[in-house]
Amino acid sequence: MGLKNKILLLSKISLPKFVWYNFFSRKVERHGKGYLIPYRYSVLDIARGAKIILHDGSFAINYFAPRHSKSEAHVRLDKNSVLEIDESTTMYFSASIELKPDAKIFIGSAAINCFTRIVAAKSITIGHGVLIAPEVIMLDYDFHDILDENGVPTNPPRPIVIGDHVWLTSKCTVIRGSKIGDGSVISANSVVSGKIRGGVLAIGNPAKPVLEVSWNA
Repeated sequence: MGLKNKILLLSKISLPKFVWYNFFSRKVERHGKGYLIPYRYSVLDIARGAKIILHDGSFAINYFAPRHSKSEAHVRLDKNSVLEIDESTTMYFSASIELKPDAKIFIGSAAINCFTRIVAAKSITIGHGVLIAPEVIMLDYDFHDILDENGVPTNPPRPIVIGDHVWLTSKCTVIRGSKIGDGSVISANSVVSGKIRGGVLAIGNPAKPVLEVSWNA
């Protein structure tokens, strides 16, 4: 990226939010060299007891919005939830991350593209070097209970685990209880509803491995 573009991006940072969250707010903990970088029109809603933990990488929110756009990116943490970022992670414009009460999301390092939605009611773990394309949906619960004849929920939240160097391509969906191994690629419009081993291209609903692959970012 050229110097001109770097200057342009820096000019779009919300300086009051940057100063507040990095140096004054108790809702953001910095344990390394990372910073929370809120670009203009980023929306952060962090409830009591919730926190964002940053290690050696920064977390950029509402990155690279179109010029003159008022597109928002949303990060919402309900009470006692934790969003932990290990290395540099970028969240593009119009994307959203939401944590329900007591939920946890860990991100090693990732690019989270526009219009993606990530919602955790229990636990989502995203590894290092993960690419998340536009309009991906990742949900570890179903929003509403499905009850058996005794009134017991049959679809409780279940953790999602995404390995390192995984590529989730456009409009794919990852649902509760899913696990994707290191180096795999999930094809566009596919639905992951179980375990995908590492190093494969998976396609379909439900997504199934079709061949072994390797890929470069």
